[in-house]
Amino acid sequence: MPQFGTDENPIDTSYYDLLGVPVNATSLQVKKAFRKLAIVYHPDKNKSEEAEEKFKEISEAYQVLMDPQLRAHYNKYGKDKDLAPEGGFVDPREHFQQMFGGDAFRSIIGDLSIGEMFSEAMDSDQQKTNGENGEAAASGTEDEKAKQPHMSKEQMEKMQKVQQERVKKLAETLLHKLDLYVKGERDTESVMAFEEQIKIEAEKLKSESYGLELLHAVGGVYSSKAKHFLGLKGGEMPSIFHNVKQKRHIMKELWSTVKSAMDMQAVAEMVAKAEEQGMEQADRLKLEEEATNRAYKALWQTSKFEVEATVRQVCDTILQDKTVEKQTRYKRAEALRIIGYIYKHVEENKPVSELVVKIKGK
Repeated sequence: MPQFGTDENPIDTSYYDLLGVPVNATSLQVKKAFRKLAIVYHPDKNKSEEAEEKFKEISEAYQVLMDPQLRAHYNKYGKDKDLAPEGGFVDPREHFQQMFGGDAFRSIIGDLSIGEMFSEAMDSDQQKTNGENGEAAASGTEDEKAKQPHMSKEQMEKMQKVQQERVKKLAETLLHKLDLYVKGERDTESVMAFEEQIKIEAEKLKSESYGLELLHAVGGVYSSKAKHFLGLKGGEMPSIFHNVKQKRHIMKELWSTVKSAMDMQAVAEMVAKAEEQGMEQADRLKLEEEATNRAYKALWQTSKFEVEATVRQVCDTILQDKTVEKQTRYKRAEALRIIGYIYKHVEENKPVSELVVKIKGK
């Protein structure tokens, strides 16, 4: 082995081997490989003892190989204690968060609980495995029967507390954003200034990972909640109409979330069966690719459902705030309607600045 490696012939290939990519892999290949493995080893989904350590290892490999300078250093000298991004390696969970909006959307949607659905599924499977004799457990002592429900209740209470804090913080941030409109004169110049501010923000956000999809999802909730509050007085359909429409949308998204998870599970079972039967490598790789794509679809749909539910809570917090006058809440709804319209109508290949805001009762 040469004393120093090169980009074509690295002195150490362990990072490449961890991600399963060639030494000449492009950034896109590295990112794709990391995301595929992140789904497999993310601690929220994989409860095995080695999963968390494996997740950290592939995250470290990803961060080094995605940085041109760190990658060149690694190729030449291999691993060393000083080989790390400025400020140290980022928590691997942060990279998982980056898949859907990342830091740019945090002030709007908060931190996503990606993998929560999978975590619950794994817990359920584990309970079935541990409870080899279900009937015996059901007829056991009161302490035995109360043990797991008690844990479940604690976990639920913790999640609810975290969510309440999340909604509270997001509501405060949203109110600050609405202030330009709510506390302004609401003349043509002030309204245009507010719209311009939101357009500039939307232009930046749409370039993020799943940025366009997130803007449309959040914008849909903003518009729906604002129109429901404003009703006929604000030039919209009666509030009851928007209420029914909201419920239909929630049921549709719930079904899409469940269906995408079922589709992912079906392909995962096909992959497992293929491995048992010794499928040809080319066919197996194709099947694994399909499984990865469906996993991402399921993760996105789960995240979207969570985002919309959270944003609805945020909207309710600021629109049902009885500590302020109804006129103030009315202004908040008008501002929210404007933001919703802009977010919903953002297009990938068209500058947001060219968007003309058309709203009833405006």
